[in-house]
Amino acid sequence: MTQSNLMSYNTFTFKTEAQMLLHIRLWEEKGKLLFEKLKEKGCTRYCYNQIWNKQGTFKTSTLFEYESPQAYKDCQKEIGTFVQSLMKELEAISPVIESSRNVILEDLR
Repeated sequence: MTQSNLMSYNTFTFKTEAQMLLHIRLWEEKGKLLFEKLKEKGCTRYCYNQIWNKQGTFKTSTLFEYESPQAYKDCQKEIGTFVQSLMKELEAISPVIESSRNVILEDLR
C-alpha cells in the first residue's frame, strides 16, 4: 500500500439540487480519467462524495491524497487544466468552493 502524506479536501456547495446533480454527472463522466492522469503524477487516492447529513443543502466534496509535496504541485497543474476544460459547465452551476490542504499526522486503518 502506498503511503500518502498530503491531502486536499474541497467542499462544493450549490444553490439547487439540479446544480449539484450536474456537478455529480460531470465528475462521474470525467473523474476517473482525471485520476488516471493524477496517478502518474503521484496522487495516491481520489474520492468524490455527496454530503448527506446537512438537510436543505446541496453539497459534494473531493478528497485527494498525494505521495509528496512535489506530487501535490504536479497534480495541481493537471487539476487546473481539468477545471479549464469544464469552465462553461462550472460557470452554469457556480458552486461555492471551500478548500483545505492537510498534512496527515496519523492515519489508522
